[in-house]
Amino acid sequence: MAREILTFQLGNYSNYVGTHWWNIQESSFNYDPNAEPSEIDHSILYREGQTRQRQATFTPRLLMVDLNGTLKHVPRAGDLYEQPIDPEQISSDPADITDIEWETGKVEVIKKEKSASKHPYQADLQAGSSSNSEAAEEKDYNFSDTVENWIDFSYTRYHPRSINVIERYTHAKEESQLDTITNGMELWKDYDFQDDFTDRVRQYIEECDGCQGFQMLFDCCDGFSGLAIKLLEHLQDEYSKSTLVFPVFPPKAPRFKNADEAMSDSIRVVNTALAFAQLPEHCSLFVPLSTMGRCWRGVAEPRSLPNLVYDPINFYQTSAILASFLDTVSLRYRLKGSVSTGSGSYISGMCSDLNAYGRKMAAAGLAFPFPLDDTQDLIDCLDQLDGKSLTVQLSPNVNVRNRTIVQSVCARGLPQNRLKRPPTAKTAQRQQIMAAYRCNTVSEMIQFFYSCSLEISMTHVTSVQSPMTIRQPFPVELFDKRVGYNGFLTDCPLAQASLLYVQNCPALGAIQSSTALGDGLDALHREVSRIRLPKIPRFAECGLEEVDYKESIERLLEFKENYDENYEL
Repeated sequence: MAREILTFQLGNYSNYVGTHWWNIQESSFNYDPNAEPSEIDHSILYREGQTRQRQATFTPRLLMVDLNGTLKHVPRAGDLYEQPIDPEQISSDPADITDIEWETGKVEVIKKEKSASKHPYQADLQAGSSSNSEAAEEKDYNFSDTVENWIDFSYTRYHPRSINVIERYTHAKEESQLDTITNGMELWKDYDFQDDFTDRVRQYIEECDGCQGFQMLFDCCDGFSGLAIKLLEHLQDEYSKSTLVFPVFPPKAPRFKNADEAMSDSIRVVNTALAFAQLPEHCSLFVPLSTMGRCWRGVAEPRSLPNLVYDPINFYQTSAILASFLDTVSLRYRLKGSVSTGSGSYISGMCSDLNAYGRKMAAAGLAFPFPLDDTQDLIDCLDQLDGKSLTVQLSPNVNVRNRTIVQSVCARGLPQNRLKRPPTAKTAQRQQIMAAYRCNTVSEMIQFFYSCSLEISMTHVTSVQSPMTIRQPFPVELFDKRVGYNGFLTDCPLAQASLLYVQNCPALGAIQSSTALGDGLDALHREVSRIRLPKIPRFAECGLEEVDYKESIERLLEFKENYDENYEL
């Protein structure tokens, strides 16, 4: 049965994350007819189509929104279905225009300005070079220093209706023009934008045989939060399907137009608080994402991921880490099969597992790469953790530790033959005295690990044999020297030098519902309670009344109370 999902990306940093996510998925596509079939059902997030020349296409079922100036050389309709006109090929001589009858001597021809410069990677793609070819992999594009926007490292080809540009605001690195949540809501009231966007949503839904729901990434600390809230209201009213939402926070706090640092911080806090107060009403589950430990008033404390080295404020590198989490944790509802066999789950099932008692916010955890040595069995790897957390938090102002109540865990790339030693092996004697030795699958062993390491835990584990494929334009420089080409940890110099880059990487992602999330919501409520709305007139200018503002703050406090440990129905 078809289980299609429509994806939304709203905001510049969300498009950074989404671009890496689609690149990761396409790097795992296998076009060898003799290869083993993939465990993943790619038709859930992708759609099949045809160009006018009847060439088959496979594009993301996606609607993305960004500001004017982010696309550079790429036309808004993409270059997959129509061949864009090269302005260099347009003649400036009126005499060369022969198919129109006019007096060429009396016509002024204005030549179109030269198109924006292309990143070398994009130039190679357009010239016919494949990112999966050996030559492209060996070429060093120095993405972390040369990427100016997400379009520079995008390998994916998009459907003409996927890309949406907001004309009235221009993207700038120095300051954000779409600043407040109320500005984003006002943008939705623009009927030209709303009608066109909702029509594109409808067209995607009508193409589906059995749409199971939506997933959304949006920039939470600026005006895109308002656009996201209004879009979620529309989806809820029109389609009544499950919606999994990922509010993302960039690793560097944006400055807003005509606002100093303190004012910009206050605007971000208000945007975030108002968004968090309204999200529980309009989505099934939301999971805030950031590589920073704190993102309310101050953006600080970059998360330390073992065996990864990254620039904490680099959008290209940090967004790749978040995309790795998304690609791993979403495996639960992207696998082939049927619900009765334990695979082929629905997004609604995962959300309902995690949002009990009104706890519609969950936390993200990631182990990337999975800390398994190249000569080690999984049973020994988990045993040596000895109370330490397997994952690193990727949700801001959250530290779940051992207070997890319900979680959905996805593991990938952990070989079945590395689970434990066979009973006949001499080295199995030490393992056989462990209770975990009775586990016969990766899923069983990870589930047993969590049942022992967490005080109260209900864990759903999904396990996939194939690891995450690592190919440029993914930031291959993230991994430290301990990570071998196959993604397992090694101290052998020969193994480290066998290939230049890591080729595959095992990983584990978790979405966790815990009472610990109340601490972050409480901190957010304290921050926003200190702000006096009249001191930020730009909110009132877009129609936010003081009474509505106070009601939203009260609603945030009520939402936080759902996570109290003494909470009772």
